[in-house]
Amino acid sequence: MTRPLSWQSPFVVAVTSLLVLTLPLLMGNRTPLTLSGSGALLVFGGLLIGLAGVAGPARSSLQPLPAKWWLFSGVLTVWIVLQILPLPGLARALGAYPDALWTGQYLPAQWSPNPAASVRAWAVFMALMMIAWGVSSLDPVRRNLVWLVIAGSALFQAFYGLMAHASGAESIFGVWQRNNPGYVHGSFSNRNLYAGYLALTWPLVISVWWRRSMPLLSRLPFELRVAGAVICGAVVGAALLGSASRLGSAAGVFGMLVGLVLWTRMRRQHNRGATWPMYLAAVAALVAATWYGLTPLAERLAISRIEERRFDIVRLMLFETEPVWWLSGVGLGGFEAVFKQVQPGDMKGWYDFAHNDLLQWLFEMGIVGAGLLVAVLAAIWNNARLCRETIPLFAGLAALALVALGDFSWHLPATQVVLAVFIGTLLRKKSGHNAPQAMTLV
Repeated sequence: MTRPLSWQSPFVVAVTSLLVLTLPLLMGNRTPLTLSGSGALLVFGGLLIGLAGVAGPARSSLQPLPAKWWLFSGVLTVWIVLQILPLPGLARALGAYPDALWTGQYLPAQWSPNPAASVRAWAVFMALMMIAWGVSSLDPVRRNLVWLVIAGSALFQAFYGLMAHASGAESIFGVWQRNNPGYVHGSFSNRNLYAGYLALTWPLVISVWWRRSMPLLSRLPFELRVAGAVICGAVVGAALLGSASRLGSAAGVFGMLVGLVLWTRMRRQHNRGATWPMYLAAVAALVAATWYGLTPLAERLAISRIEERRFDIVRLMLFETEPVWWLSGVGLGGFEAVFKQVQPGDMKGWYDFAHNDLLQWLFEMGIVGAGLLVAVLAAIWNNARLCRETIPLFAGLAALALVALGDFSWHLPATQVVLAVFIGTLLRKKSGHNAPQAMTLV
């Protein structure tokens, strides 16, 4: 029996699509104010989707939130509550505070050195979970609409970035000054974060042309789909390489290679038509490399030093902080405050992120955060299926996992909403008439 049609599924598609399209446009000035504003927009969208799940009819078109999702959110919430409650004993036992703070008149009261940041981060996590759950409840037809929107957003970012760079534009939309005028970075203030966004979405941009049920595209003649996949892949690839981001470019190529391997494995279970995305991905990458040119990227690859001192940050985190902080966590959003304790005087700049999302998550959330991360990875693995829909998602996640080792794209609202859609779809159990033909990953 099919689930009843209602207003909820179209509502989820509309809210998710608006977030996907809007958030990248707000990344042109990465300041606390703009990040807070885009984060608030993300939280508001997640709240709307969550309310849609409880405000609908008894026979909702959205599936109930699975028990394991409730457990995940419950553990995360309890851990954050402990971090922000005014419990001086807990703050003294687990807080990452220098000894000098315990001799003054005003003693630390919370475990987290930045309770406001902890609350904001918790709200973002809850919003992303609602978005992931809402997308996981959509039927394939409506979910295809979301894929088209994400692909369209990536194409716009790539095309706008190339055109702005070619024309020598000095601002982003006439509002924000371009921080890296010598490189392509779209509406993002930072070309590395821009490259991470494109690396995540590049495989999807190519694959949407080969989904049998994809609206608008699936009925096009074969020749047009070939041309569309090659051209769109080339545009995104050219913008990615034109950003001259070493890590982002490497991650994009790595993600495409993962996609090629998965397509090759899937070919054994499907007809020859399923192998087209594999060949088109290779062609698109080649066209991108020859079209825009690799000189800026090659020049940066020739630089052996890491001017952002990312290796120094990791070294200080691993060897200059207290081991117990890694077990308990310093508090979600607390990296910025704690890192100041170990940052040497000759290390200029203000580091609000660790430039390594994985280490920062473990540093802030401790052993409980590690357990939550393992739970998500295990759930993705257990539900893993290879099909035309999931292969570009695995490829994109592989690319952004590499980015996470040297940057902070996972903290960016524009990237977070796409990640939530990807992960929600990969966690979706395939069953019934909605299940596409697929093969297990294991």
